[in-house]
Amino acid sequence: MIATGNANVKTEQVTTDPVISAAPVLVTGAAGYIGSILVRRLLNRGYHVRVLDRLMYGDDAIRDILSHPRLEMVVADFRDRMVVARAVQGVSSVIHLGAIVGDPACAIDEDFTIGTNFEATRVIADAARRAGVGRFVFGSTCSVYGASAETLDETSALNPVSLYANTKIAAERALLDMADADFAPVIMRFATAYGHSYRPRYDLAVNVMTAKAVTDGQITIHGGDQWRPFVHVDDIARALVLALEAPIETVAGETFNVGSDEQNHQLKEVGEIIQRLIPHAAVLTNDLVTDKRNYFVQFTKIRETLGFTPLHTLAESIVEMKEALDTGEVRDYQDRRYNNYQFLTQIVREVARQRRPLVTIPIAITSTMEQLMSAACDD
Repeated sequence: MIATGNANVKTEQVTTDPVISAAPVLVTGAAGYIGSILVRRLLNRGYHVRVLDRLMYGDDAIRDILSHPRLEMVVADFRDRMVVARAVQGVSSVIHLGAIVGDPACAIDEDFTIGTNFEATRVIADAARRAGVGRFVFGSTCSVYGASAETLDETSALNPVSLYANTKIAAERALLDMADADFAPVIMRFATAYGHSYRPRYDLAVNVMTAKAVTDGQITIHGGDQWRPFVHVDDIARALVLALEAPIETVAGETFNVGSDEQNHQLKEVGEIIQRLIPHAAVLTNDLVTDKRNYFVQFTKIRETLGFTPLHTLAESIVEMKEALDTGEVRDYQDRRYNNYQFLTQIVREVARQRRPLVTIPIAITSTMEQLMSAACDD
């Protein structure tokens, strides 16, 4: 294992595995938090990679690999059917990560979120199926479980409490409805991500709490008794590669929670870990404002089926992020480029000043908000 670049993530050495297809893997959202690590892992393993990304957050996260001989860039909006139809031609598989991610960011413009997270997923999957692409790996989220007092696995009832979770549920179901003998969707429900990436994010629980502890000397936990599963962003990328390389009959039509039983934590426990590693930081609790999400998730299936166990821990990652902040590698964690909500809010303001709609690509939004919520919650 080696550390690559300034992201403090562990990546594998180049392999020459002969089973790797010469046809490229199409990755959407490859310049993002997870995608920028995944693309490097795929290239290191010998894959050809075709990136489809509008680069809404810029190309900083992948700029240093743009000249890689096995990397092909398609800078375009994956909501555009014509772009997608061309992008899927000749690829061996698709890993679809592109989305508006996070509850606050998704709430900025509901139609834009539904069009990006739900409708575009159907467009990409339909185009891939028509092009004869057999494997479609989809990045979903454990937030689909929403709020529950039970231990949850992939068969548990879903109880979403946000638009983000509802769009992911609707997309999951659309993909599974498309499954047949020639098209194999694989659903990967990520635990709450943490850790440093080539595209840093400080709107995630562990990351922002660590940044506040280092920079402000104080963190506030809203509630604290809520359970949440956590997983390092680099481990997510590893899990995606496992889903890509597993025998098709093992993963076709399957759903996997991505994380580990050991990294289920109450939020107050996360605060305690951070305080132990950053002793000068005070940890405050606000019981008046609580996060409704509460879910304790089981990860037996991915461990037993794909052999996945995380390489990273919360404590290790907190130390890494502290070093990045202390050394000035991350100069201002409050910079809007590290926060999906703040970044998209600025885009919406700029679009409003130009007096044009945010949704500029002609994809019909066939579901109203109420219809989508109803369909997603109908178990």
